[in-house]
Amino acid sequence: AVLVASCGTGAPNRRAPEYLDDATGATITRVEQPFLLFSDDLARAANARDYLSAAPLAVNQSGRRSWWLWLGLWSTIDRGVSVGDPQLADVTAIQLIVDGEPMELDLGARVDRIPGVTTVPYAAPVATARPFILPLTGSQVTRLGRGTSILIRTELAGGAALLWEPWIGSGNWTAFAELAAAARAP
Repeated sequence: AVLVASCGTGAPNRRAPEYLDDATGATITRVEQPFLLFSDDLARAANARDYLSAAPLAVNQSGRRSWWLWLGLWSTIDRGVSVGDPQLADVTAIQLIVDGEPMELDLGARVDRIPGVTTVPYAAPVATARPFILPLTGSQVTRLGRGTSILIRTELAGGAALLWEPWIGSGNWTAFAELAAAARAP
């Protein structure tokens, strides 16, 4: 159960926004706004949807670079009425598929706080959202930056898989190309 989120190539001179974390001295490169993916649950209602906000960021601490993917999982569905649990089941696996090739993300490496970042520059749109911060390697970021299509697949506790589609006008994956360029910078 996989879906396509297209990505384009960013303008060659365009740079992702950066800011300095005053408390740590780290330079944070980020996208302006997380992009949004959705998964319909038509069995529950015509407009019942789960959402996945996604945004990459890079941290440069005196030349030591790290890359991260921030995800915020949230929903407009009240599952308490039909299944007894008001929340979506726990995510057990997240996979990106770049140009048809799978890229597993390690949920075991999930962190609550990014080294060198006082405050993550993204916020979930609702208080009940479940955030995920996952590390990426420089080679993963480079691969994502070269990708022409990125697919997302999540597996949930109990074995169900969710299909995620891009919300129209919510952004694109070009930020990975910008972060990949930062990965290659001296």
